[in-house]
Amino acid sequence: MGTSTSTTTIIVGAGSGGAVIAARLTEDPEHEVILIEAGPDYPEEVPADLLDASQMSVAKHDWHLKAFFVEPPVSRSAEDYPRGRVVGGCSSVNAAAAQRASVEDFDSWVAEGNPEWSYDAVLPYYAKLERDLDVGETTGHGTDGPVTIKRFARETWSSGAQAFEEACIARGFPVDVDANARAATGIGAMPRNLDGEDRGSALLTYIAGSRNRPNLTIVSETVCRRVLFKGTRAVGVEIERGGEVSTVEADRVVMASGAIHTPQLLTLSGVGPAAVLEKLGVAPVVVSEGVGQNLCDHATIPIMSLLKEPTKGIGLRAQLKFSSSEGELINDLMIFPTVLDPATLNAPGLDTKGLDPMPLVPLLAKPKSKGWLEVVSPDVHVQPEIHLNFLGERSDMDRLKEAVRLAWEIITSPPMSDTIDSIIVPDAATVGDDEKLEAYMRQTVWTSYHPVGTCRIGPDDDELAVVDQRLRVRGAEGLYVGDASIMHNVPTGLTNLTVFMIGERLSDWIKEDVAGQVPEPAAAAGS
Repeated sequence: MGTSTSTTTIIVGAGSGGAVIAARLTEDPEHEVILIEAGPDYPEEVPADLLDASQMSVAKHDWHLKAFFVEPPVSRSAEDYPRGRVVGGCSSVNAAAAQRASVEDFDSWVAEGNPEWSYDAVLPYYAKLERDLDVGETTGHGTDGPVTIKRFARETWSSGAQAFEEACIARGFPVDVDANARAATGIGAMPRNLDGEDRGSALLTYIAGSRNRPNLTIVSETVCRRVLFKGTRAVGVEIERGGEVSTVEADRVVMASGAIHTPQLLTLSGVGPAAVLEKLGVAPVVVSEGVGQNLCDHATIPIMSLLKEPTKGIGLRAQLKFSSSEGELINDLMIFPTVLDPATLNAPGLDTKGLDPMPLVPLLAKPKSKGWLEVVSPDVHVQPEIHLNFLGERSDMDRLKEAVRLAWEIITSPPMSDTIDSIIVPDAATVGDDEKLEAYMRQTVWTSYHPVGTCRIGPDDDELAVVDQRLRVRGAEGLYVGDASIMHNVPTGLTNLTVFMIGERLSDWIKEDVAGQVPEPAAAAGS
């Protein structure tokens, strides 16, 4: 149903959240949307690196950020921290892994005072976005959404991945038929969001399906400098394009620039920690101490090996989800047998001897460590100082070390060892010694490209909550956040599908706000 009068929304960032919101809001012909993106748009011919779902693109369409991976920062200099700078955002450059967050993830959000985010509340939105080709007829899955999801049959996996699955089953891990089921665990196929054989990004799904609507204006290669306010109401943005600065007005503004740039832009707009605003000389609009805090990402320690037999165009197809021996969290560890460029996993320049590399990737799916970012300049072109603080909590080191040793045991034993020509790093002496392994992990721990949490949700009494449950910025009017920065913590599932879901939810809430609908309070119960 359309609104009775026209309304205009500015969305800053055309990534996994912003693209969804733009597509859904413009379903109403009376709702004008201006979608602002710092990177390029590709309405016709899409570059090969944005289509190839067998590899991640970490350079050609990138922000070229740097981050400190461990603390203290002097122990490792700032290193590359890839983020997609293009319409579609990181969904245009990632590994096209389409995995939902778990019941336990959302239970933890509810436990922190966010009943709108129970698993049962978000499930219809996961279903709404997907067209699942494999299990779409089962409960909780969708069959007619914009994002096509498929799983590759075992016979198409690399020989290493097939042997990895055999080894996991032999060790008693269950077979995971559907990684997006309510209680999924064990070894199974990774759901992928693919458009045919291409990466099913927001560019090729949500944007492709909506870009010809007359009420959608995509303004690419344009940097947002700040949100404009009248009092505490957001009334537009200041933008920079081709060296020219101008302003754009609207009835509301949605920040969807991701977990790094959304907190940066809010801070430069006067919504941020008091001390940081004072240091930058930015007049405060809303003092919000949580902006830039609570940064979470998935840490990995890849084991770099070479396959005996040639394998092309495989990428990410299988995964093991399991619980650590610590026993506190469910499915807090993962291992991925991949065929990916080692350079995308912090191992550039390895001598592959002409063989196909197969990184076996242990991942800490539920870290306890929290990082932060700080805006260090009033110039939007100066990146924030990013501190991931990987392995900052002892539990994180112990659990990821457990995953590394399990992966090592599997890759060095039949049947998987029969498929491997050699292991490049680490070596057996390092893996077998606690002190050596921990030192190695601190020097090589790498990102899964999943930053979240820097503008997180929370109830009224949460002093570090930047947005309320309906993703409205606390203390402001007409200002929303619709990206991974709102997550209370990083989910045990990978992040992209959940950001699509966040965009779906926020677009419905904005429609309700435009219509003046006042919802009933959410129940306090979880899932």
